Amino acid sequence: MRKNKDKGMVLAILAHRPFRIMSEIEIKFVSRESTLSPFLENVVPALESVGFTVQSEPEIRLQNDYFDTPEHHFQQRKMGFRVRGCNEQYEQTVKTRGKVSGGLHQRAEYNVDLQSAEPDLRLFPSDIWPDNWQVEQVNTALQRQFSTHFSRVAFNVTRGEAQVEVVLDEGEATTGKNSSPIREIELELKQGDITELFAIANVLIEHMTVRLSDVSKAAQGYQLINGLSPVVVPMEAYLPLTEDMTTEQAFCSAVQYALSHWQKHEHQFYETGSIKVLPEIVNSARLLMQTVSLYLPVLQCPQMLKVHQVLMQYMQRWLWQDDLQCLRYLLSKKSVFYKCLSRYPALASYLQGRKAGLIHAHAPDDLLCSAQTNKLKILLTEVVTTKPWREHSKAYDIPVMEHAKGWLSQGWQTVQQTMPSARGMAPENYIAIEVLLRQTLWNGFLLAKLFDDERLHFRAPWLDLLTGIEELKALMMLRGVAQEAELDDISDIFAWIDEKISRLMRVMELTRNAGMQGDVYW
Repeated sequence: MRKNKDKGMVLAILAHRPFRIMSEIEIKFVSRESTLSPFLENVVPALESVGFTVQSEPEIRLQNDYFDTPEHHFQQRKMGFRVRGCNEQYEQTVKTRGKVSGGLHQRAEYNVDLQSAEPDLRLFPSDIWPDNWQVEQVNTALQRQFSTHFSRVAFNVTRGEAQVEVVLDEGEATTGKNSSPIREIELELKQGDITELFAIANVLIEHMTVRLSDVSKAAQGYQLINGLSPVVVPMEAYLPLTEDMTTEQAFCSAVQYALSHWQKHEHQFYETGSIKVLPEIVNSARLLMQTVSLYLPVLQCPQMLKVHQVLMQYMQRWLWQDDLQCLRYLLSKKSVFYKCLSRYPALASYLQGRKAGLIHAHAPDDLLCSAQTNKLKILLTEVVTTKPWREHSKAYDIPVMEHAKGWLSQGWQTVQQTMPSARGMAPENYIAIEVLLRQTLWNGFLLAKLFDDERLHFRAPWLDLLTGIEELKALMMLRGVAQEAELDDISDIFAWIDEKISRLMRVMELTRNAGMQGDVYW
């Protein structure tokens, strides 16, 4: 009897309470410093100088409690549920997973006003929930997980028909035991052309030290609960594609995949300071470079040519990563070098100094916050959002399968010509072909999912060969550093290095011959 009465009360509340569905399109930045002063002093004048009108709203204080079940139903589905309070007025919000590309967020948001700070999922329409979602059970099990309390200053930025809300949030996320700062800038398109959103973002990154972020306040709170370890998450074996995908769809999927992989490991780097995640950021940039190079002839337009040029310049900023990887490989306790180097502590210490000097000289934390990095991500996100090639050709609509065999064959022929089976290879030859081999393997990553499982047998020896080249580079660096250091009692290490190189070369030659005999999978 009680249950029916409650149901009637809920229906009555729904009849009188507004329910709002919002579709957000926004770009989010985070900062290591306070944002309001530099925004007012630098960004606002810059926006006004290029024709934008900027109007500020009064500052407000927002208090948000995030709820979930003990089993974390919301977190598992990449959703967020909060109750927000401001001046004794309350609202509950469900945010869906949506789509994220670089720092551009596109997602649905559902809002319902409340009489108090107590949440009630039954006030939302039933069709917003995932399949098999037991609303009554979830509602009963809700518990507060964490809170975010912050001050918000909003600015309405307009030019022509476009209206963008720029919001600056500063405060903290807290569980009561742990806390972390909130310093965010969100740009949300309210109306008009989305290119104006990117235009404002480009002005902002020129005048503030920020970085793009795809981490929500809810995710930040769950991170306080669960902690964050610097876990390297390798890319999948192949980019997920289907045979019916168009060229445009395949290209956009690759860019979005690479940006997502980049953002995930960049966030880990800033939260933990671990340099072991940096190679995944570099891999993301390399994948973007190869993706744009591969698809450029079909999707050619001025914007794509600009992306290619910007990527070419940007990759130069990460060349030092090859040396860092060699040093990390040499010093790793899991590597084949550890037992040998443990006998030469002075040499190991010298290598540690080289590694520290390399990181200090190139300052990856500054590089990832630089305008150059942000410009690249924004440009890539704008291209996959606006699809400018459509104005220049209809080739984007051709199934990607029609290009895939030709692209893969071209790369394979180049590899065959560069290191034919009949010719022996020296260490220098292998190092010289590393970039070409890597590019060819990236092409396979981008397209191999379109074909059958024989792709794994074909790619395996070439992936092993690439690993061998990385070990070879580390050995040659060790030889060079040992000569340069001029340390006492390390003369016998050169014989050890020569023996390791000799053994490695024999294995690599066998691997190369096995690869040359493999049948193509396309």
